[in-house]
Amino acid sequence: MKYQEDFFGSKSDFADFVKKVVPDLFSGKLAVEGKNVGIPADRNVDYKIKYSEDEESAALTLKVSWDFGTETEEEEIELDVD
Repeated sequence: MKYQEDFFGSKSDFADFVKKVVPDLFSGKLAVEGKNVGIPADRNVDYKIKYSEDEESAALTLKVSWDFGTETEEEEIELDVD
């Protein structure tokens, strides 16, 4: 399921947006279309920044992603057989 909210404004509006969204994300208060968003603390996350431009426009993207699957650890089982 994808959740998205769009905004439009000045550079100053964007700065205010970032100053609010980033702390909300790390404090567990961020919601997108009513869906709470939290970065998991129990696994690594993949994050990247991307910039692209052409003659007509430019875009900057910050992306963070992670898997929901549990990390598996191998267990060593020791059996004593008499």
